Amino acid sequence: MADDGGGAAQPADDEARWAAAQSVLDAAPDETALGRLRRFRLLTWSLVLGVVLLVPAIVALVVVTASDAFLPATEPSDGWVVAGLVCQGAGLLVLAGYGVIAWRAGVFRGAWSQPAAVLDRRQRRALLAQVRGRAPVDARRLPLARSAAERLVLQRHLVLLFVGLALQQVGRALSSPSTLQLVLTAVTVLVFLVGAVLLLRDAHRAEEFLRAHPADDRRGADRSDPA
Repeated sequence: MADDGGGAAQPADDEARWAAAQSVLDAAPDETALGRLRRFRLLTWSLVLGVVLLVPAIVALVVVTASDAFLPATEPSDGWVVAGLVCQGAGLLVLAGYGVIAWRAGVFRGAWSQPAAVLDRRQRRALLAQVRGRAPVDARRLPLARSAAERLVLQRHLVLLFVGLALQQVGRALSSPSTLQLVLTAVTVLVFLVGAVLLLRDAHRAEEFLRAHPADDRRGADRSDPA
């Protein structure tokens, strides 16, 4: 049957992506999956490199154009300087702890070969909606939904990363208080706090999903799937 405008091609492409994602989950990626994973890794490294190059450039620009805002209104006492250094040291310890815990939990090992990497945004959102209880569970996609839920559970370790970075920023504000440092600290702490709450909420929902839909039992998904 002819395609009159691309409408018939979309379901076929969807099925190809689902099949590719399943092949990655089965540790036997097909050619389509391998190609998509390569593009995913290239895009991820490009974004990381862009951030690494862009952030220092932005900081340098801010320092040059608003150097007075970095200067403390009054010279901080030795006590505040020491407190700031201690806070930054605590932040480094937390960051180191995050690295160890995340490595042991397998956060980094599966980052480059996760099945969701070969899906498009709409499909990833559909899986997350099932995990979060916002959509009926599709028994055909249960293994992929479980994989997405397991990644959400692992991401709870990012809270340690947030805490470490926040402590670093608070330490800088304590040892060298200034208008800009205080503003940056308030914004940083607020953003990390909101991010931590969202991460923990998603991790909790993902754990509930995994308990409700064990890997060896699709009956829960069949009951949830109106089809």
